[in-house]
Amino acid sequence: MKSIERKTVEGEKRDMNKKSFRIPVVLLIVVALMAMVGAVGCGSETTTTTAVTTPPETSPPETAPPTTEAAVQEAMDLNYAYGGPNQGAFAETNQWFADEIAARTDGKVKITIHWGGTLVKQPDTLSGVGKGVADMGAAMGDPTNPHWATLSLSGAGNDQWAVMMATYEMVNGDPEIAAEMEKANVVPTHGYFPGTPIMILKKEITSVDDLKGLRIRVGTPDEATALSALGMEPVQVGIFETYDSLDKGVIDGTLLTIAWADTLKLGEVAKYWYRFSNNIIGGAVTTVINKDVWAKFTPETQAIVQEISREYNDKYAQTVMDQEKAVLDNATSKLDVKYLEVSGPVDAAYKAAIEAAHQGWFDKNDAGGAKTKAVWDEYQGYVAQYEADVAAKGYPWATQ
Repeated sequence: MKSIERKTVEGEKRDMNKKSFRIPVVLLIVVALMAMVGAVGCGSETTTTTAVTTPPETSPPETAPPTTEAAVQEAMDLNYAYGGPNQGAFAETNQWFADEIAARTDGKVKITIHWGGTLVKQPDTLSGVGKGVADMGAAMGDPTNPHWATLSLSGAGNDQWAVMMATYEMVNGDPEIAAEMEKANVVPTHGYFPGTPIMILKKEITSVDDLKGLRIRVGTPDEATALSALGMEPVQVGIFETYDSLDKGVIDGTLLTIAWADTLKLGEVAKYWYRFSNNIIGGAVTTVINKDVWAKFTPETQAIVQEISREYNDKYAQTVMDQEKAVLDNATSKLDVKYLEVSGPVDAAYKAAIEAAHQGWFDKNDAGGAKTKAVWDEYQGYVAQYEADVAAKGYPWATQ
């Protein structure tokens, strides 16, 4: 019995211990809740502190300053169409032009010149380049582009370099010529003059009467008009047929330049070479580039082409002047050529006939809305400007 009672008593004690442990915990919770309720009820402020985690400071990512990278010129192999032979001042300077472009573009733009009209015939060069048959070429003005063709009139000036520079200014800046080039889908770079024009005859002349009836090959429309007014018969003969035509008597003479007379060896068949005053032909030929090809040049390459085109004027003028002197020395000393000035009356008659031909050109074209007279006047203004530069400073290559 005692053992049973002891177990009962001890069990009761354990129960009591459990109960005594639970009471304080409950009381603590109740007290805490009452305290919180009381605080709210009394309007007292409570501050709850929330831990904020701040990420460690880091440096902002470096942003490279904006840069404009130069466009990279793609490699291009261009074909240049030229109607003349691979000899003479023009051929020499054009090869220099092609070589300089290759050198200054680090070989990215290469030009192959196709001589003698093998790629495009000379009269078709402008349209051929515009259509992409050739990438670039030496194109001659024609009546369908009257403002550009105005540059090829005779009597442009007295100094060859001044005429070259005036032509350069016109093909790069005159709005009427620019519109014609735009229509043809080409970009002009520079023009050139063919050198000093002379009348090459098989016989001597001393008066205007001696000119009458002579059959003369001409190169420009105003020359044909002027010679007709003086009683001569202008004849259209291909430039490379001139030698045979003179030799066989088909023609009595030709209007050509000193350089061409040498290239075609005309001193062998015509011994009288006559020079006139102020009869230099202007920009009869202009180098043009297909507009779509030009668009593929980077701005840097375009600037290089423009720079070389400006330098071309000095290079060509110096080359042709030096060559003409050498040609005349050879022709007069070895071929028995007589290099003569025409008589005063012949010179005056030719000048008057040329001026009348010019006026006829202006009247014909301007009546239809063109501005050829204005183009000529602007052109002559540039010629006068550069002739004054020569008189004051000399030629650029002589002062370097």
